[in-house]
Amino acid sequence: MKKIRRPAGLLLGVLSLCFALAPNVSPAQDPPVAPPEVVLDQPATGVPEAAQPPAEEPAARPAEATLVWWNRPVVVFRSQTAQLGPDARVADALERIEGVSDDLLGAEITTEPAEIEGDTGHRFLVGDAYLFTLLESDLDELAGQTLDEARQGVLAALGEIRQARLEQRSAGAIAKSATTALVATAILVAALVVLRFLTRKIAGFVLVRISHWKRLKFSGADLRPHLGTVAEGLVKAAAFLCGLYLFCYWVAFVLHQFPLTEPYGAAFTGRLKEFGMNLLRGAMASIPGLLTAALILLIARWLARIVDRVIRGMGRSDDTGMLAADTAKATRRIAVVAIWMFAVVLAYPYLPGSGSEAFKGISVLLGLMVSLGSTGMINQVMSGFVLLYSGSVRTGEYVKVGEIEGTVTEMGMLAVKVLTPQKEYLTIPNAVMISNPSTNFSRLAEDTGVPISVPVTIGYDAPWRQVHQILIDAAKATGGVSESPEPRVIQKALSDWYAEYVLTCYTEHAEKKNAVLSELNGQIQDGFNDAGIQIMSPHYYDDKPEPMVIPRDRWFPPLASPQAPKAE
Repeated sequence: MKKIRRPAGLLLGVLSLCFALAPNVSPAQDPPVAPPEVVLDQPATGVPEAAQPPAEEPAARPAEATLVWWNRPVVVFRSQTAQLGPDARVADALERIEGVSDDLLGAEITTEPAEIEGDTGHRFLVGDAYLFTLLESDLDELAGQTLDEARQGVLAALGEIRQARLEQRSAGAIAKSATTALVATAILVAALVVLRFLTRKIAGFVLVRISHWKRLKFSGADLRPHLGTVAEGLVKAAAFLCGLYLFCYWVAFVLHQFPLTEPYGAAFTGRLKEFGMNLLRGAMASIPGLLTAALILLIARWLARIVDRVIRGMGRSDDTGMLAADTAKATRRIAVVAIWMFAVVLAYPYLPGSGSEAFKGISVLLGLMVSLGSTGMINQVMSGFVLLYSGSVRTGEYVKVGEIEGTVTEMGMLAVKVLTPQKEYLTIPNAVMISNPSTNFSRLAEDTGVPISVPVTIGYDAPWRQVHQILIDAAKATGGVSESPEPRVIQKALSDWYAEYVLTCYTEHAEKKNAVLSELNGQIQDGFNDAGIQIMSPHYYDDKPEPMVIPRDRWFPPLASPQAPKAE
């Protein structure tokens, strides 16, 4: 089994996820919501509507701004005072706080009532140093917060920041936090090492168990290596998720140890919990859809099995069934594929994320690929349907397509496989099978036998009756030629120099047609040689008085053997 990544590599690999999950500690600043526009019925006046002065639009309220110091929110400004908006007030307050930051460690934070432009509030001071002012117009009207509650909250936030700064300056507290962080880091590394060891052991155990499952062999195909690869990948994925959880927990724990980063730890923990709850809620919400999709697929599997058995029983190789074996096989495949396609279409809307943009993009991409690449394939598939359902060619038959002659060994949806007498394994596309004339010799053998025709041209000096008898005797002397129908000879043409004879006989074995033809040609030559008739079309200027034939005593000459070279 391959080794998993080292713990350090795992930490670096998921660091980007941690930064993505860590949000800004300051509360989100929602844009102000404009009040709904109320349209009142205007009194009827003599002034035309177009001449009436336009109504003054209310001034847009400035966006709120949060004062954040030491990574902790202090106060939210929502109003504009002394020509300063919320952002300017935050900048001014931060400048004043940084100026008296050291005084905050020992001096008491006090408040006093204030009023600015008719708006009441509280001024916050450290000793005699002014920090900022919280006005009543800064309160959140929807939350129903009072001015005194807001004042108490700001004092508590400033007190928490002062306490955190005091702890940050304490050498003992920092040493304790650093020690705790180092111990947590050591525990994390040890946990990752143990997780790596357990992953290797569990993956090895799973692979050994799967290798002993003998039921995973179907039709000569061994599925155990593939299932082992999938199982090993699932074990590694589970180990990676466990390592990621440990790392995220370590990050949150370490951030909690230091006063400066404690808010980040709290925010990171909150986002992790929110992320986990969202995943859990999504998983729980997808369970009904998954159950529905699983039920649809189970019903489709049940129907596919029934249809497969029914159509399989309808087709037999001995032609006693309703469908031929090849036609039944193709029909069975088409029916099963149609059932599964219909089931997938029905189950698709119930799958989690089926309505997301990612699923839509994948669907569009697959549809585009199929539409662009299936033009030639559809032509081959439709041609295959014509071959299968027309019954012109079947598996095991001896056929001739164009110049190709052989036995059909397989009929697929895209091509036909043919084994020639020369033991050549050829693949003929279905469209080529349809577009070229074909001869099915096996179908002829079932009726009258496979015809074998041999044309012979003989000069006019040979009696035609004798030529007929020589050809018929040659056919009868050839093994594999059927006695019924009897061989016959026709004179196809009377040319200027010779007469053309055609011998036609029949054989019962289509695949042996070429062998029978070869033996028949030999018998014909022997018959004419024995009769002293030369098989020559007289396209020459000088004709010898004796016929150009091979006498019987020269039919079987001794084989010439090469002499061995003499040793020098």
